[in-house]
Amino acid sequence: MHRRKFIKAAAAVALQPFVLPHFSPDLTARAAVRPEPLRRVRPSDAAWPSQAEWDALARATEGRLIKVQSPLDACRADPGGQACLRLFHELKNPYYAEDDPALTQTCGWLDAWTAHPSVYGVEARSAADVAAAVNFARDRNLRLVVKGAGHSYLGTSNAPDSLLIWTHAMDQIVLHDAFVAQGCAGRQPPSPAVSVGAGAIWIHVYNEVTTKAARYVQGGGCATVGVAGLVLGGGFGSYSKNYGTAAASLLEAEIVTADGSVRIANPCINSDLFWALKGGGGGTFGVATRLTLRTHPLPKFFGFVAVTIQAASGDAFSWLVDRFVDFYAERLNNPHWGEIANVGPDNVLDIQMSFQGLTEREAQALWQPFLGWVQGRPRDFSLTAAPIIRAIPAQKRWDAAFIRAQAPWAIREDDRAGAPKENVYWSANVSEAGHFIYAYASRWLPSSLLRADQRRHLAQGLIAAARHSKVEIHFQKGLAGASEDAISRTRDSCTNPDVVDAFALAITGSEGPPAFPGLDGHQPELPVARKNAAAVGRAMAELRRLAPDAGSYVAESDYFLSNWQSSYWGQNYKRLRAIKDKYDPSGLFFVHHGVGSEDWSADGFTRLAD
Repeated sequence: MHRRKFIKAAAAVALQPFVLPHFSPDLTARAAVRPEPLRRVRPSDAAWPSQAEWDALARATEGRLIKVQSPLDACRADPGGQACLRLFHELKNPYYAEDDPALTQTCGWLDAWTAHPSVYGVEARSAADVAAAVNFARDRNLRLVVKGAGHSYLGTSNAPDSLLIWTHAMDQIVLHDAFVAQGCAGRQPPSPAVSVGAGAIWIHVYNEVTTKAARYVQGGGCATVGVAGLVLGGGFGSYSKNYGTAAASLLEAEIVTADGSVRIANPCINSDLFWALKGGGGGTFGVATRLTLRTHPLPKFFGFVAVTIQAASGDAFSWLVDRFVDFYAERLNNPHWGEIANVGPDNVLDIQMSFQGLTEREAQALWQPFLGWVQGRPRDFSLTAAPIIRAIPAQKRWDAAFIRAQAPWAIREDDRAGAPKENVYWSANVSEAGHFIYAYASRWLPSSLLRADQRRHLAQGLIAAARHSKVEIHFQKGLAGASEDAISRTRDSCTNPDVVDAFALAITGSEGPPAFPGLDGHQPELPVARKNAAAVGRAMAELRRLAPDAGSYVAESDYFLSNWQSSYWGQNYKRLRAIKDKYDPSGLFFVHHGVGSEDWSADGFTRLAD
């Protein structure tokens, strides 16, 4: 396997007078002599850093300090002008948002948050740059924000009046034939792995690992999601039932903690921090700068099934969902299958599932009884198109050239001049690019609902929810039926233990096109937004009745969730909070509903508890 040298980060930054010594031996003692801040500093405050101080940070980061300018300024000056129209066109290109420090992939959330650019940003290219920014923010009591690809529904990668650490340029990808974590020689067998910089996105990692090197790494389904954010939040992909969560594949992390230290975390060094990084939430325990993930042998084939079924009546739809639930429980709840079935309010069942480790013929034979039952009842059901069941060589799964030739409808291109040919994204994710969220919520569905005596209850609960708003059943985001290895490694992460007993994550939500409250001519349609949000709320009420004690996935959840600590992490929250207090005692790293965020006001500026 071809090898390249990974660029080593500098151990520390000589940024006087505000750098703390590297690798502090006693975090607790340091915190004891530093009074905790009551309120973060804003530009209007006298304590806001002087220009000379900002200049010092710029020098310490080799000129990588930037004054963040919002492209929305063009719309404020001329809402109907060509510059503004071009901007709103580009907001549907996720690569455009990723490449601008002022933008995020989501424009905002109704009554929750609105995108706001930081005042300054450090376009980090090394752990040393990150450490300089962390030290500056800590010593000057600034609100700190971290953005990689900016793919947070909950708005965690932006905040007004803040300093941004932008890891976009830290996108190195390096393959290893036999990786052993630092300090683990003799304690950990070598394994194939990939080291990834914090700014890399999954489509580029898949290109290096799968297309070029014929290996598999467990990552996300959406092509432009950032690697670091997905892993730190837990992370599911199409084949999680075979390979486990992305967090469960983490072998080692390099991370800058609140004291400015560049730390290695793995099972042998800083093992408590390592455990917290496996699903404890991005931007909470520090700034991850490099992650090393286990890679796996490729199966021969990856494949997909696409079929959309229209029921002629409510009764027929009930029979259809009942039959599909039986079919899933008996034939599909295993390591081969993942992705989505949509239960719609218009009596439509839309199935878009992925598989691995089966041939096309095996998959067709597996689905024949269900599809035959549907096609044998033409008065009750109709297909919008012929079912598609196809397998492709696994190495071609993320090969942009292959997809362009075989299924050009499946992808969209980064259409900017000079964009790399690898900059593609799935057509299925277009609605998410630049979207404004009206409402969004999720709930894990426990495997007990797949028992024979519970399946009708499950089907009717899904239909009841879908009468209000479409319900997406993400089978790959629950590990019931998964391989023993996937379950074992996921249990060794801090994701809510509910996930290993859930067969799927049920999601319901509503969104609109790019919009910004207060921006003339480009504001969200509030009557539509509130109507749809209310419908999502009613659908989620039905899902809560179906699974009253279930948790929710941190990266895809309700902004207004009240019991987020137990919902995201269950019994693991107490231990996560202790690790947070150890490595970040003053709460420098704040994200909405992140570990320790209950100590702060909703905007992360005012400390509520000493």
